[in-house]
Amino acid sequence: MELETRLFSLTVDLTKKLIDGIDPLQFALQNAPGMNPPAWIVGHLTVVADMGCALVGATSELGDDWRQRFAPGSTPTSNLADYPSPADLVARFDDACARLLAAVASADPARLASPQSTPFFRKALPTIGDLTAHILTTHPMFHNGQLSAWRRLNGYGSVQRI
Repeated sequence: MELETRLFSLTVDLTKKLIDGIDPLQFALQNAPGMNPPAWIVGHLTVVADMGCALVGATSELGDDWRQRFAPGSTPTSNLADYPSPADLVARFDDACARLLAAVASADPARLASPQSTPFFRKALPTIGDLTAHILTTHPMFHNGQLSAWRRLNGYGSVQRI
């Protein structure tokens, strides 16, 4: 999973650029009903990275309160008080991503080749390695697209510089 971990590192850097400079008071702003605000997106990416740790055999470190608030299927809100502070979200995000990279680097290849038992994309991603590759690549980029759209809707500029 060398390529996937390199891409994940690039993606994490992009996520941090996308949230950098956002007014902390706007972190829960939903431009449309049900739209994912930055606070939920960062929390969700954090929880999924933590879930990825457990998936590959490492320890999950986030509590039930984080999973209930940010796990797949959770409902974002526009109430800023429903979320940890932006600084706490970013710190937890950094920690979960670093733990995931370390966990994948030391994952047992036999475990990665074994069937995954979650309900997420079981048919398309049948092994733990397949689901882990999704967690490292396509999943965070999907949500980075949401962050990018949110930025544009709220007057923040592009973070892409070629």
